[in-house]
Amino acid sequence: MEQHKISLSTAVLMNFNIMIGSGILIGPSVMAGIAGNASFLAWFLVAVIFLPVVLSTVQLSRMCPGAGGFYAYAKEGLNKEAGYWSGWLYSVGYSFSFAVELLALRSTVLKWMGENWFVSNHLIFNVVLTLFCIGLNLLSIKVLSRILNSLTISKLIPLIVLILLIPFIYNPSFTITAQEISLVPSALPFAIFGYLGFAYCCSISHLIKDSERNAPLAILIGFFLTALIYSLFHFGLLNLMGSQALHEYGAPSFAQFISLPIPYLKTILSYLIPLASVITLFAGACGFLNANSIMLNGMAQEGLFVGSPFLAQLSASDRPWVATFVQGFIGFVLATLLPNIQALGNLCNMGVFLSFILPFVSLLAIQIKTGKRGNKYVTMLALVSVILLSLYSFFGLMRISSSFYDRLFFLSPMIAFVFIGALVAHRKTVKKVEIRSV
Repeated sequence: MEQHKISLSTAVLMNFNIMIGSGILIGPSVMAGIAGNASFLAWFLVAVIFLPVVLSTVQLSRMCPGAGGFYAYAKEGLNKEAGYWSGWLYSVGYSFSFAVELLALRSTVLKWMGENWFVSNHLIFNVVLTLFCIGLNLLSIKVLSRILNSLTISKLIPLIVLILLIPFIYNPSFTITAQEISLVPSALPFAIFGYLGFAYCCSISHLIKDSERNAPLAILIGFFLTALIYSLFHFGLLNLMGSQALHEYGAPSFAQFISLPIPYLKTILSYLIPLASVITLFAGACGFLNANSIMLNGMAQEGLFVGSPFLAQLSASDRPWVATFVQGFIGFVLATLLPNIQALGNLCNMGVFLSFILPFVSLLAIQIKTGKRGNKYVTMLALVSVILLSLYSFFGLMRISSSFYDRLFFLSPMIAFVFIGALVAHRKTVKKVEIRSV
């Protein structure tokens, strides 16, 4: 229904909300410790690596502008089974992202507010924040988009402020050595997570006005502007703080290094930045939950699960209320039972990159069979990229610990999700589920 659809500008802001999250708050500190003054170049390099993936995703969104996202993409050129596993892995990957945002949010609030009974009890904290995110996601898409867009604008303020200050804080002695440049590839893992979510508009493409034209535009605009903001913000941090201080104190502490003769600037930013950090993580958690629930609901509408009629239900405001509760519960369990951000981050990367493989095989098959527009060599490059990134994420997970039992424990959620996916898949050919609103 047209009254429940969002504009291109709203879709772009919602894409921003997903992409600009914990990555830009955590990444610069770690990256500066590895590659020094050259660390900001990692954002450019990852953007280049992701470019064929983004272009191929845009091509897919143009070919399948309706509901279903990655499920529809893989199904179009392959079959329903391929669509099911692509959609399932996409949902699984971003379930880990929701858990990462919860853990990062608790850590940030703990540093800002200090120890108290609420933040110190991770079980209570996770329950309250998860229920809050679920509550917001039960609102209509227009109301939710307004709230998330307000949060997105709020969290962009500190980034934009520092970028605007670059001409005044630029350090003439800023140099990059050959050794630092050679270390940039080692800093890539921390930049990769920052770009995840660029395909968010694939999940909500059917909710965007004139989706065939605007969904691809939202993906491209969101990706390229995010790459620019990431790179300039990180460059500004290095000029203001220096790589050593950035590594030691982290990006959210940049206000204390400002010495410009601008009244109250430092004081205002000292309060604004921690608040913006909390807003960034909370808005990201809400956005991931929204994307996950829409994908799960879309697959249920196709009758892909045992019990699909229940999971496919929509509220009176056209929201997937059952899928939202299910996804929120999954994220809560992951954050509570596996409170390791590094492990969850690698699991997220692995799930998301694996979910791209079958859609790109589907796109390549369509391009070869029909000769439809689009460069099949770009698609091949994108396919190779996501396969390598999946393997890279797997080995990154294995490098967290040398203990076999720790590695098995970290990998167990992904194994469990694959098993559950096989268990709940509907094996018979069924008609599309009749959607009920409550």
